[in-house]
Amino acid sequence: MSYGDRGDRPRMDSGRSVDLSRRSSRGSRPRTTLGGSYHGPRGTSSRGSGLKPPSRGGAGYPLRERSINFQSGRARRTLGNRRLLILGALAVVLVILLVVGISSCMRACSADQQASDANPVDARVAAGVSEELTGEFSAALNRGEKLASIAANADKYADEGLLELALSQPEAIDFVAAYPDAEKTAQPYEDSVTEGTVPELYCWDSRWGAVDFVGRPLAITGSGPTALSMAYMGLTGSADKTPADMAQLVSEAEQTDEVSGMSGEFLENGLADLGLSCSTYTSNADNLSQVLDAGTYVLIETSAGSLTDAAHWVIVVSENEDGSLVVYDPTSPEVSARPWDPATLASSTTTLYALSAADAGTEADTAAE
Repeated sequence: MSYGDRGDRPRMDSGRSVDLSRRSSRGSRPRTTLGGSYHGPRGTSSRGSGLKPPSRGGAGYPLRERSINFQSGRARRTLGNRRLLILGALAVVLVILLVVGISSCMRACSADQQASDANPVDARVAAGVSEELTGEFSAALNRGEKLASIAANADKYADEGLLELALSQPEAIDFVAAYPDAEKTAQPYEDSVTEGTVPELYCWDSRWGAVDFVGRPLAITGSGPTALSMAYMGLTGSADKTPADMAQLVSEAEQTDEVSGMSGEFLENGLADLGLSCSTYTSNADNLSQVLDAGTYVLIETSAGSLTDAAHWVIVVSENEDGSLVVYDPTSPEVSARPWDPATLASSTTTLYALSAADAGTEADTAAE
């Protein structure tokens, strides 16, 4: 075999075939085909490079030059932490919204339940309570609220007797609460009146309670005029003389009393113009019962500490079948609500004032003799 010059001599490697027919287009050095050899980029060694070939057979893959970013790991961790924070914040917000929603739902459900269970007459009273008891509770609750208002505005009352009245008589609370702004004038009594029936009146009625009598509100001092007005309405069947009218007559006659408001002398001397007559008797149980049997009404001025703490006037209306007496006390619903023993009433005073229509006065005098 002849060879060309040394520069064209192929490079021989034991165990490898050389294709002499192919030459590089750029030079005379032949391109070798090495079975299973690593085909790396130019300038790299086919062996001993320290890189492991692919695990499976076939052509190798080229290595590409890449720039290395040493901060990419830290950036990824920072980004991951931010995502965790955002997710955590969203989770907290979601939990808060969930809790608020559940709470709102529970309150709404509770409100609906309470509304369905509410007393139809007064929501302040439990459901299922009878209408009658609900009405009583409502009145007491309203009075409680008004009593609180009276206490808060106590400095607006020039007469402390009104404050004492509100504390001692729940029925007077409405009147006392309205007193600071009330007109100090009397109003007519427009309820129906029947001869032979005594209406039950109280000093603190808003139609006359604010009128002055002996220098104070009639609500405090007007037991005498109020008792006399009750007797007048029962004897005549007329409502034209209210407690305020009677108070004016007593004041004009100058027969007032510092203790109980009205002097007994007015009853003895001032009733003619009213179409009434008055007879007086020594106070004892027998006289009290006999005078009532004659169809009259008896006014008595009770002493302090007997029926109530203060001296005041009451009217004895009638006698019950058991001998007890019906008393209307214009200062106390409690006294008016119970029957009274004649001896107890007689011992509370010294004089009985028996009132009747003027033409019936003689019959009453005869019955008591």
